[in-house]
Amino acid sequence: MVLATLWALDPRAAWWVELSAMIAPLLFVPLLLLLPLALAVRSWPLRGAALLTLVLFLALFGGRFLPAARATPEGRPLRVMTFNHLFSNGRAADVLAAIRAQDADVVALQELSKPVAAAIQASLRDIYPYQYLRPFENQQGLGIISRQPFISADEVQNNVRGQQVTLSIDGQTLTIMNIHLGGPVIDTRHIAGIPLVVGYDPQSTDRQVGRLASLTDAIDGPLIVMGDFNTSDREPRYSVLAARMHDAFRETSWGFGFTFPDHKRFGPITVPFPLLRIDYVWSKNGVLPAAAHVECNNTGADHCFLVADLRLAAANGRG
Repeated sequence: MVLATLWALDPRAAWWVELSAMIAPLLFVPLLLLLPLALAVRSWPLRGAALLTLVLFLALFGGRFLPAARATPEGRPLRVMTFNHLFSNGRAADVLAAIRAQDADVVALQELSKPVAAAIQASLRDIYPYQYLRPFENQQGLGIISRQPFISADEVQNNVRGQQVTLSIDGQTLTIMNIHLGGPVIDTRHIAGIPLVVGYDPQSTDRQVGRLASLTDAIDGPLIVMGDFNTSDREPRYSVLAARMHDAFRETSWGFGFTFPDHKRFGPITVPFPLLRIDYVWSKNGVLPAAAHVECNNTGADHCFLVADLRLAAANGRG
């Protein structure tokens, strides 16, 4: 409750305040034990504390458990997929199987490795004949594969790591950005092999989000921006993008939509389920979200992938 007060007053009062806001849903996990305990133990102070904490949780996150109450938008259907497959992931066959299973029109890949890029070129040409692949041996790799031909394909400008392609769909030019923002600087110390966070500095990622926002503001036509943003939806810079574009998952789905980590090892500990939402599909200028879902298939990646069903509205029906 003290932390919630600090989040409301100044979410950046200290690094640990901002970090605690990012992982806020996890701080309420003890309620799963405290609520039944409070009912079993005849202690009104304990019951009162548990009830207040439950009310706080519902105030902060209750709306995320309600189904989206909106009509499916009209327009041409377009399915997209974003997937950070982890550059050191040696399970190329599993990555390709996941891509095939989603049957997306356009797929954006982050941390694209040379083995996965080669497998895509060899095995997915029949489905995705149009490919813009820039693999690396580190986190820098990126790739976009598409059923629709590219009018143009280039790197994103303004010192933002990403790719930008344009497609012609039903007479409209659609711009798609594949983005992989650098993460905040996290200082850790290892105790018994387990990393403990002792510092958190998001300034570099803040600047990248600001530059990306300027780029999206300059695009007048239909736009899709997707990828790994290394930004949770509990951080201030999320609102910079949310004020400009539609968040496909938030507007169409319920729940937290966590995408990271997926079966990732931290020292001797393997986290079997995701804890943060940092992968997004954004859209604007007539590209409206109809549905979205996250899948965690343990493909060897440390991210789950996000699939969004969008609608490309007619030029006179933009929203």
